[in-house]
This record gives sequence, structure tokens and C-alpha cells, in this order.
Amino acid sequence: MPPPPIPIVKRPSAAPQIGVEEPVEADQTTPKASATRLNDAVPAFSLSDLEPTPSVTSKPPSAPANGLMGPPPPRLPTLAPMRNSGPAARNAPIPNRGPAGGSSSLLPPPSASSLAPPPTHNTKPKKPSKQVTLTPGHSPLDWARLSSSPTSDLRGLPPASPYLRVTPSMLRRQTGRRGKDAWSALGGRVYNITPYLPFHPGGEPELLRGAGRDGTRLFGEIHPWVNYETMLSACLVGILVDEDEKESKMEEMD
Repeated sequence: MPPPPIPIVKRPSAAPQIGVEEPVEADQTTPKASATRLNDAVPAFSLSDLEPTPSVTSKPPSAPANGLMGPPPPRLPTLAPMRNSGPAARNAPIPNRGPAGGSSSLLPPPSASSLAPPPTHNTKPKKPSKQVTLTPGHSPLDWARLSSSPTSDLRGLPPASPYLRVTPSMLRRQTGRRGKDAWSALGGRVYNITPYLPFHPGGEPELLRGAGRDGTRLFGEIHPWVNYETMLSACLVGILVDEDEKESKMEEMD
């Protein structure tokens, strides 16, 4: 049996028509079909057995020539939030920052020292005292032993002398120079600090800064924790009085 003829595609001249040609041979049982194209843009399909069947790995068909496009591919989900997704994201304050536009945003973060209370203006900052190397036999224990001895004469006055009423003019003459004892007023009391000079941990020049004057303020700035009343009790000369009070006492004696 001869093979069937290849279908013939005819182009219509005016209106599209689909027709079936009559078989050439009367004894042919398989009908022959032919298709006509409507226009060049529409693809034609044939029923020939020679057309290859599409495979799984074949390329996808190209886009139609008439400009029609397929549906867009689906959008992949994203994990990062979109910018300006809502008013809450735009109005949310930035953490660990001050209000925008203020000068406080340019300041450094507070530290431990900035959180401390401000110093008062009534007291001056304490000055660190300088320690010197004392000679042997002049330790604080040696001074405690010397000052507690009943035979020690640390006042620099004649024996059995009463306590004196020292005026500022008398105090200014006792500077520790030219063979005179060094007197210093502490808390309204006058002490002879000459015997304590070699025992002073800060050195003799530091202690002589309060000689011949009232050293209460200077003593409080350097070492306010020291109990000078107990330490210098054996060096007590008298009490500090005003000049007018001394003159009135002398007039009463006359």
C-alpha cells in the first residue's frame, strides 16, 4: 500500500476557507486533509506523522510573533522588610539616641565620673600630702612614746608655767627662725610645733608653713582626718585671743 501524500497548505486569496481535497485514487481509504493559513502571524499546525514529539528537556516555545506575552513569573518571597512599609517604621525613635535636632545628641555618653555630684564651693579639693623618709627614732610610735612621758618638756616654757593667752602679734613672732620656737594656732589653741618637726611625715618645711599664724584651714586641707588635739596635747602653749582682750586683761592686773 503506497504512503499517503503530504498535506498541502494553500493560502486563501480573499476569505479563509478550509477544504478537503478529493482523493486522487478511488481505492485509497485514508482521507487527505489540508489546512489553509488565515495570515502569516498565526502559526499553522500539520497532522503529519513526521513532526517530532516534544521532550521533557526541550526548550520552551518562543513568544508569539504577534507581540503577545505570557503571564509574568511569580515574585519570590523576601525576608527583609521593605523601606517605608508603614508609618510605625518611619516614626519609631532610634534607640540610644536623643531627640533629633537637639544639641544633646552630639554629647558623649555619660561616664561614671559625670554621674558624681558636683563639688561644693564651700570646701576646696584636698591636696595630696608628700611623704618623706624619717630618720631612725622618729616614727609615729616614737612620738607617741615621747609625748606621753611625764619627764618630757615639749611646751618650750619654764616649768610649771600656766597656759598663755596668745595674741596674733605674739603668734607672728614665733616663726621658728633665729632660734625661736615655732608656734601654730589650730582650732583656737596655740601649740609649740618645734619638737614635732623631725616626726612630721610630710617633712619639716611643710609643717613650718603654719608657723607664726593660724594654720587651721591649711591643716584641714591637707589632712583633716588627723586628731591634732591628742597628737599635740603635750605641746599646748595656750589659747589664741584677740589683741583687745589681752590689753583689757593687762589693765585689770594694773
